[in-house]
Amino acid sequence: MPADELRGPMTLASQAEVATPRHWWRPQGIRVFSSAVAALRLRRPTDVLMLALAVLLVLLLVLVAPGPGKFDRRFTDLLQHNGSIWDWAWGMAFAVVFIWPVVLLIMALTTKGRRRLVLDSLVAIMIAGALAVIAGRVGGTDLSTVLRSVDSTGPPQVFPAVRLALAASVIVTASPHVTRPFRRVGRLVLLLGVMSGVALGMAYPVGSLAGFAVGLAAGSITHLLFGCPDGGLTEGEVLTALAELDCPVSDVTAAPIQSAGTQQLDAIGPDGHPVLVKIYGRDAWDNEFLASLWASIVRRGERPRLGRSRRSQVEHEAVTTLLAQRAGVPVLSVRTVGTSVEDDAILVTERRGTPLSTLGADIDDDRLTATWHALVLLQGARIAHGRIGLDRVMAFDDGGIALSDFGLGRLAASVDAMTTDRAQLLVATAAAVGPARAIAIARDQLGSDGLAEVLSYLQPAALDGSTRRTVRDRHLDLTQLRADAAAAAGVPVPSLERLRRVTWKSVAIAVAGTLFAYVLISKLVNVDYSSIINELSSADWAWVGAALVVSPVVAVALSFSTIGASAKELRYLPVLMLQYAIQFMALAVPSSAARLALEVRFFQRFGLPAAGALSISVIDSLSALVVQLSLIAVIGLTALPGLTSTIGGSSAASSDSSGHPVVALVIIVVALVAVSIATSLAVPWSRRRIKVAVDRARETIKEQAQSARAALVVLRQPAKLGQMLGGNLSAQVIQGVILGLCLEAFGSHAHLSQLILVNTLVSLFAGFMPVPGGVGVAEAGYVACLQAIGVPSTVAISAALLYRMVTFYLPPLWGSVAAGWLRRHQYI
Repeated sequence: MPADELRGPMTLASQAEVATPRHWWRPQGIRVFSSAVAALRLRRPTDVLMLALAVLLVLLLVLVAPGPGKFDRRFTDLLQHNGSIWDWAWGMAFAVVFIWPVVLLIMALTTKGRRRLVLDSLVAIMIAGALAVIAGRVGGTDLSTVLRSVDSTGPPQVFPAVRLALAASVIVTASPHVTRPFRRVGRLVLLLGVMSGVALGMAYPVGSLAGFAVGLAAGSITHLLFGCPDGGLTEGEVLTALAELDCPVSDVTAAPIQSAGTQQLDAIGPDGHPVLVKIYGRDAWDNEFLASLWASIVRRGERPRLGRSRRSQVEHEAVTTLLAQRAGVPVLSVRTVGTSVEDDAILVTERRGTPLSTLGADIDDDRLTATWHALVLLQGARIAHGRIGLDRVMAFDDGGIALSDFGLGRLAASVDAMTTDRAQLLVATAAAVGPARAIAIARDQLGSDGLAEVLSYLQPAALDGSTRRTVRDRHLDLTQLRADAAAAAGVPVPSLERLRRVTWKSVAIAVAGTLFAYVLISKLVNVDYSSIINELSSADWAWVGAALVVSPVVAVALSFSTIGASAKELRYLPVLMLQYAIQFMALAVPSSAARLALEVRFFQRFGLPAAGALSISVIDSLSALVVQLSLIAVIGLTALPGLTSTIGGSSAASSDSSGHPVVALVIIVVALVAVSIATSLAVPWSRRRIKVAVDRARETIKEQAQSARAALVVLRQPAKLGQMLGGNLSAQVIQGVILGLCLEAFGSHAHLSQLILVNTLVSLFAGFMPVPGGVGVAEAGYVACLQAIGVPSTVAISAALLYRMVTFYLPPLWGSVAAGWLRRHQYI
């Protein structure tokens, strides 16, 4: 759930305390707590994110618990063999781990109104203790050992590090309550705690990390139970900060419209006129990295991009406002901009009028016309607003208007960004005054051609979160709005790419093809079913679980490639859902075709024409091909182990075969490829569909060459190329790791370069086959390549079956959920 939906009504009346009372431990002028005593507590989605990450980390560590593994031994030896002076230093560092939580609790106890934080911390400690016991039991540590480790300061090592978990729970719970400097001290203390616990022999690295993860989970649960403050400035702090900027104000109250990550206040300026104060607080919890990361993933157009400092954000908004004003756009003038002594970034603008959204259907045509005229002037200066809507258009008593809130404004904006602004304004006005009036005024201001350019963007995926909520609340039918606008512009309604749905028949064909492939493979390599069943039954389920957990991460990496292939700004979450949906669609159509069709439909929903969407999909696929060919070349031309290398000193051929089955499997793979291609070309309906698809793609690119060339601009941007190549490279490496985990489940192993080469070769050829998921081709290929690197026949078949299970047959389960999510939100 978005943070703004969890946020309660913001008031400063509850923050009547101007300054925190002084105490003996707090020098004057030092801010310790991030918010006022009576500040509203909120429950944020980022706490859910941190809890999920902590639980995932614990589950991964449980697979290798209680240790020691090879890494545990090496890292422990590195920290423990540094001399007696280092032993003393590690002892002091671990002492700080317990001193700091005590300091936090003492500050809360001795400060009026902060004792509730003590209660929160005690609850977090109890939760951490319970979670530590559960993790220890699952990881193989008995209850008595876990309990004895609470007062232990040395060996034996225990999983998890219970003392670190208890300390971390207090530090994590208190983090939103204290200011940023104190938060950073807490994070440094936790880092020292993880390392010093290993150096003192209290836990192996796996146990120390588990202790930290347990503490993080306990703190996140506490935040979800009781909420945490947002870190906004009190009224006294606001007055002091503005006085430092030579802009004294009075009568400070919360503004009716708030944005995540900022604090917006109404006040009276020194000249007696109303002003709007926007503050990017140093201690605002929504400005923390994870909160910003979550917002950039799940919301579009509602907060600044990651990487901007607070100062650069207010400076950017001020510069954008001033340039818009110079272009003749009616705006709310900037009064002052700067940072306070406490490093809070502040922007002060004039405050006039009321939001146009408050007038509803009573908005007259003159104001609507003036709003469109202001937007046209803004875009004439190559500036995009970023989140324009009627709540950011101020209406004056004399009939005039002014645009406000340029926090997401873009200078030298792209055509896509400016067209998105037009679509958002058309949808907002249609929701307020009705489609007929909104379309008529938009056509008068933009012309028929300008209105036609907006049609493809009249879809939920192309709109920001605020506009989508307006559509939902007003029950506005975007399909009908798009049809009415097309009629007014005198052009046909843009059509969307058709999608082939997954059916039970396609699933049955995929399963039957796999069974046939394994029957054929087992006969060729002279392995009976009992041997395969025995091998599967002897699998180490810890490694199987690890492979299953890592499998969804492949889509996480591929999402970066898709984002890099698009010049249009995309939110990460829908792109991630797209990658999971592609795994689902691969059951119905070949993987390359599934990816192409689904991505074209996806990008069309964002307003891109068919040619541009097709170009993005092709660029994405070509970047994957480049990475695959590069990996094959690097492994083949260097000393890295490849198909002809040995495993553990064994020959390239498996110990239980003469090598002829490998040759036979290679022949079978080639034969299956040839038969697949021949069948597709020989069957009339298949041949016609291929020809129609190729001709349609060729004609589309010819007709819309300009859109296709616009999509190719990403090839000239190093950052985009880095995202594409890095995402695909990461995906190939992760898939190699999964294949290695599947081998480990049966007691075999291979070099990472061999695993990457096997996966790359098989996926490269299977992806081009006109067979859903490369069924049959992929199975035979994996068995052949695994045998070629020395894996015994029964292990090769079992590992190939397990690998295909966790990377092809099980992902459609969560892929179907992702496809449903995309349909519900109209992304496909």
